[in-house]
Formats: sequence, C-alpha cells, structure tokens
Amino acid sequence: MSYLDSPRIHFSGYFQSDVSTVNNNVCYYDSDAFKEQYQQLSTSGGDGGWNPQGTAIFRFVSCSVTGASLNGKPITSSAQDPIIGMAMENADQRAPGKMADLDPQQQMVSQIWALQVRLTDNVERALFIGDMLPVGFMNLWLRQQQGVRSDQLLAANYQSILENVQWHGHSHSPVLEAMRKASQHGLLAIEFNLFGYGRDPSIPRYTQGHIVGTIGPYHEREPKHFVLGRQMTAQLDQDPDAYPLVPSGGVYCFQCKNHPDRQTLTADFGNALPIVDASGAFVDLGPLTLAVLKQPAHAPISGSLAKDQVIVLGQVAYDPPPAGAAASDEPSPWFRQTAAIQDFDYAAIPGARQALEACPLLLLSPSGSGFQVLVQESIDGLYVRSDDHVLRLNAGQQLPVSFFASRYGQPLSAQVNVELLPKGATLMGGGQPLPPSPPDNKPVLPPRISVPADAVQYPASFHTNDSGHGRALISAIPAGPGNPRGYIDGQLYGIGYQLQLQPPDYVSNYWNFVSVLAFNRVPEPEHPTWYDDIRPIFVQYGNLYPIMSKHVVDLGDYDSVVRHVDILKLAFSLPMSDPNHMPVTRDLSDDKRAIILKWLRRTDAQGKPLKGTPPLQAAAVPAPQAVDTDAVTVVLDDLQIAGKTAVVLQRQAQRKAASSKD
Repeated sequence: MSYLDSPRIHFSGYFQSDVSTVNNNVCYYDSDAFKEQYQQLSTSGGDGGWNPQGTAIFRFVSCSVTGASLNGKPITSSAQDPIIGMAMENADQRAPGKMADLDPQQQMVSQIWALQVRLTDNVERALFIGDMLPVGFMNLWLRQQQGVRSDQLLAANYQSILENVQWHGHSHSPVLEAMRKASQHGLLAIEFNLFGYGRDPSIPRYTQGHIVGTIGPYHEREPKHFVLGRQMTAQLDQDPDAYPLVPSGGVYCFQCKNHPDRQTLTADFGNALPIVDASGAFVDLGPLTLAVLKQPAHAPISGSLAKDQVIVLGQVAYDPPPAGAAASDEPSPWFRQTAAIQDFDYAAIPGARQALEACPLLLLSPSGSGFQVLVQESIDGLYVRSDDHVLRLNAGQQLPVSFFASRYGQPLSAQVNVELLPKGATLMGGGQPLPPSPPDNKPVLPPRISVPADAVQYPASFHTNDSGHGRALISAIPAGPGNPRGYIDGQLYGIGYQLQLQPPDYVSNYWNFVSVLAFNRVPEPEHPTWYDDIRPIFVQYGNLYPIMSKHVVDLGDYDSVVRHVDILKLAFSLPMSDPNHMPVTRDLSDDKRAIILKWLRRTDAQGKPLKGTPPLQAAAVPAPQAVDTDAVTVVLDDLQIAGKTAVVLQRQAQRKAASSKD
C-alpha cells in the first residue's frame, strides 16, 4: 500500500526551509580566497546570497489536515470525520528537522533529515508520531509561471516513509483508525509538494513556502520513495534558448496507481500542474482528460489523437481561478482538500479494465475534434527507478541501492544496465567562478566532477527478480578519489541506469539517476593538533555556515573552541539522523570526523586539546586537479545569487554557448 491507497489523509499549510546560502557556490570553499562579504546578504551589497545566516532548519508551519479518503470516498469536513482540522506538527521534544544539499555542485537533491511528524488535536500531544526516513527531493521543474524574481519559481516533491510510528489516544476518527489498521510494523507513507518559496527578506513569507501533502499506509518490501505504479513521463523542452526543466507539454511527470480490485485508478497531480504564482493557483489549461489508449504504443505519441483512439477515464477536477477573480494567498480548495490526488472510477467504462493491462495512460487536452497528448505513460509501460537516489560514500565503503522495475505498474523481472553519466547529462557540477583578487590575484574556478572515473565502483548490470526488485552495490575504492577537487572534499558522480529492453526512443524521467559523493581518504595522525589538522576543517565550516561561528562558537579560534569542547564532542558524535548532528550540512567524512573526535578527546597537561605550533607560513589550499572548463559567470539578481536558480541559469548559459558552437 502507499499514499495513493485509501485510507489516506491530506494536509496543507506552509513550510520553513531556513537554508544557509553561503555554501551554495563551490568556489567559496577555497578558504584562502574567502572574503567576509561572502557572508553578507546580497541585498545589502554582499555576495552571500539571500539567506547567509540560515540555520538549515526545516519544519511545518500552520499545517492541518484538510481532506481525507476512506473507502474511496472523499472527506472534506469535520462533520464527516473529526480528523479534518487537526494539526500536522513537528517534533515537540527535540530539535526540528534539517535540510541539506549533497554538495554545492549537486544542489538538486536537497535532503530532509531528522524530521519528526506529529498529528495532534486539542487533547492528545500526538495521535500518531513518526520519524521521516531521510530523502532528497525529486521532480524539480519550473512550475510557477509568474511572480517577482525573488520568488523561487521551481517546485519539487518529497516521498518517503514514517518509521517508528507510535499511536496514542482515541480520536474517534474512522479514517485514522482505518489507517492504523491498514499499516504495518510502525510504518506510514508520506508525500508532499513544495512550491511558492519566498527568498525576499522584506516579505512575511521569507524562507517559507506552501506545502500540500498526503499520508497513507505503507507495507514492507514496497519502494519507500516512489510508487510501484503507472509512471507518466514528461518530455523536457530541448531548445537551448529555453529555460531548463520545462516540459514540452506544459505538464510535468506524475504517478498513478491502478486498483483493479475496485476498478479505480488513482492519479497524483500534486506536482504536475503549472501554477500561476506563489499562491499555488493553477494555470488554466482548459479541460484536462485522463485516458488510456486503446492500443499499445511503442514510441512517443506525437500529433493529435482521434476520440475513438482512446478510452476516457474522466476529467481532471482541478480548479483554476475564474477570469477576473480576486487574488488569493492560498492554493485552491480542491488542491488543499485532495493534495491534487484524484480517483477515477472506471467500473462502468467499457473496455477500460482490459486496456489498462497493456496500454498507456495519457493526459489529454482538446484539439479540434480530437485530443492533444500532454503527457504519456512511459513507453511500453516500462519503468525502473532506484529507491535511494542520494549516497555519501566514505573511502572503502559500499552501499546497496534498491531498484524496482515494472511494466504497466506490475513487477518486472529484467536486466538493468548501469553507467557513469557523461558530462552535461545532469545539473551536477559547475559553480560561479570568482575573479582574481588579493593576495594571490588568481581566479577561483569550479572543479571538474566525475574524475577519476574509477574511484566509484558499480556493476555493469544486474537483474530484478519476479517481484521487480534488484540491488546494486555502489562502492568507493579504499584509496578514495585522491582529492581531485582540491579545496573541497571528495568527488561527485552521477550513476545512470536503464532497462536493457528499453526502446531507443524511450523518454526517461530526467531525475532518475543516483547522485554519489565519494569522500577523500584522510590518514589519521597519531597526535592531531589544532594548527595542523583541525583548524583547516573548522575555518572552512565557519566560513560557509556563519550562523555557528557568529552566535555559538568561533570555529576559527582555538580558545573559543576549547570553551565549547564538551558540546562539540557531543555534536560530532551524534549520528546523521539526529537533528543536532554536526555539521548540519552533513558533508564531513568519517575520516575527518574521527580526527576531530580524537583531537577533542585527547588533552595536554592543562586539560586542553593539543594546539601545536603555528606554521611559519600557512600551507596553501590545494587547487583542483582539473577545472570545469564549461563553467560560466552569469548575471544574477541579488535574490538569485547562491541558489538553485543560479545553477539552472548557468546550465542555460552553457546550453546556449554549446549550441552557438555547432
């Protein structure tokens, strides 16, 4: 079962993501070239982006249950079920969750860590409470069509599970009781969509945006981060002059689940339909129809379809604002009450059940006497996806990655081929180069990623079993990548995959790959000292995460660190799943962590960690072994500096430059 099953509850409200923006430009990791202005707000003349003092906190704000589904029937008022109106809260007995990028050269899989989700009413502290399994977002696209440039026009979704779920009290809610009975082993499924994020410090929703989500049952042995169902795959506009991450049909990828037992197809449009502005109001695309083709299709469908070529399952119930309607600050009622998840009952539709077994789903719009295809199901119904798509690997470490293959939503036994993605295949890499400046008057250039290619190991292929499940071991060689990026630890790799029987014109989801950060091997000194081993690590972290050094402990000052040695020992000892884990950015290797803890725990005769002798001349920060020769400097507004918009605009500039050379 999944969040697309019934029972399920829908919630909406706001989220806060108080991310720090200083560490979004990889060139700022060069400590020798770092300047104080990189910690200053860009709107105040600095170069630190729109939130240099960010804490990385992620939390729900003013979220409540706004809808539900039980036995396939919608519930939208507390008169139908008392769960409507209950609060969807964060942890109340520990710190809130955190959001962290994998790396400044891979900001497009931002993960949420240590988020606790709690349903509460006016009586019980927690009717249920659970820990969300850390996950990176997926399906990032240019969703918002209008708005000031300070808005984040991109949107994405998260899907995961809640673990260690505990149930308390009696809510007298049939939906909640049914969900408790349908779930297994303290697990629930959760999915939510984020949009309308504000980056302007002068507006009330600074560091906040809209959230609309769903919680439902989860059963073991199912994917944790997507639904093994019907995958609608949008084709991106390949025009080099077009903004990247724009679907050619105007609607983005989404997933559906067929329920043959009750002859219902459930579709999730929550992150698929374009919105006008930060309110979440839908763009009026005219009537939208979900249908199934009467015949199998072995290639992308271009042009129009006649009405007699499809079986219509129903109209999408989305509710764009009528012309001339007053502006709103909230998503539409349908969006809030259903999270844009819709059930299509096909029990009375002739031929629908049979067609759904071997023919593709289509999202259509009227075109003359027929239909235009906006999005179609993956070709031949074939689909494979890794469940985990973000990995951090220490030198010599290997991790299994689960994959699930399917055909028209049914498990598929098949061969999956694996490869290292070529340069430019993803939005990984790049950075905003820094011009020459004192004292050495040398420019700082972004490192090249994915070299050396053999530092990360993976199988050339593997097979999924009859349940559609397979595993691939991805590992880092014991020696590590060898510090190829110089001033920043480790190396980035994009691992791609596809079904062997996939047709040549298959349209893949752009985000279906595994992002890997492989850390350097760092030998552990017998007697680590402040000057030789610790200060270089701490200074860089203090530069990039100034909220810590300015308000807690000055990480570049030995005496300040010594005064806080006990809390630092605790913070560096906590697992990554803990909200108080240090560093909050979760970009410290086990090797460096071991050195830091060894230094913190071993003291001199005065009971202080070893200080050592300051060098006569500070060692220069190592330069990258190879730089990204395609990196370009782009002109950005103050509130576009140091963020995902900058990454996308840099890629757009690279596409234009490459096109002009052809």
